Amino acid sequence: MIFIGIDPGLKGGLAVIDGSLIADLRIMPAVKVGNKKQLDERQLVHLFKGWKSGTEITTYIELVGSRPGQGVTSMFNFGLGWGIVRGILSGLSISYELVRPQAWKKVMLAGMPKGSEYQVASRLWPDQSWMATPRCTTAHDGMIDAALIAEYGRRRWSGEK
Repeated sequence: MIFIGIDPGLKGGLAVIDGSLIADLRIMPAVKVGNKKQLDERQLVHLFKGWKSGTEITTYIELVGSRPGQGVTSMFNFGLGWGIVRGILSGLSISYELVRPQAWKKVMLAGMPKGSEYQVASRLWPDQSWMATPRCTTAHDGMIDAALIAEYGRRRWSGEK
């Protein structure tokens, strides 16, 4: 059984947990179209097919909504990407569960101050690099959140607290 956590959006991430180890961790694949970026549907299909082959999958997608101050265009594009991920999973017959940020953060950040995702993830997986590329100097929030969402799902599925 593998657990996939998805932080949707262009700055999001994908994480696969096998057992208690991170088997795969990556930024959300995107391509440039004109002068804008959008999710790379082909790469997402390829990734999910590869993860699906020969194993049972439980997938968790962060359920997020609009925030004050976000523009209409950015929210539309975010919602479009969120729908693309759900559509690909449905098309590949991969079931998924939508998880509110408040739910996974309540479990994964219990007793920790707000904004401690990196600290928690680094404790859970001390050897994991959270950088999007070797040249990056700061951790990628989307990959961190995806890993914590996957771990939240693993704990929920196994009955752990």
